[in-house]
Amino acid sequence: MRASTVLLNSIVLIQLFAAQIDAKGSKSPWQTFSGDAPLVIARGGFSGLFPDSSIDAYNFAMQTSVAGAVLCCDVQLTKDGHGVSFPDLKLNNASNIGDIYPNRQKSYPVNGVTTHGWFTIDFSLRDINNVSCKYL
Repeated sequence: MRASTVLLNSIVLIQLFAAQIDAKGSKSPWQTFSGDAPLVIARGGFSGLFPDSSIDAYNFAMQTSVAGAVLCCDVQLTKDGHGVSFPDLKLNNASNIGDIYPNRQKSYPVNGVTTHGWFTIDFSLRDINNVSCKYL
């Protein structure tokens, strides 16, 4: 039993040393598994400067980012089945929807909690065309 434990520990140590030597031999400045540059993913576009998921945020992210950057967005469905890029279920969290349609607020159970607001599912794409993202 003791000999098998020593053999197993020796194999583990050899594997650890081999991995260490292989890592030191890498010429890449990137510490990724492949050694390639990390992928840049802009969730919501350049949302630190522009409203999250707005066309301005995506355009600026594409103009100022590295080649091959990936844009990631949240998609919400409208009443007429169109997908719109919007960061939240409730339109009033990042738009002026309450100013445009003050009487169209509704309540829905969201994850077991009654939630009040203006939801994309209650508006058509034509309705939402009148709404603007707001800068928070």
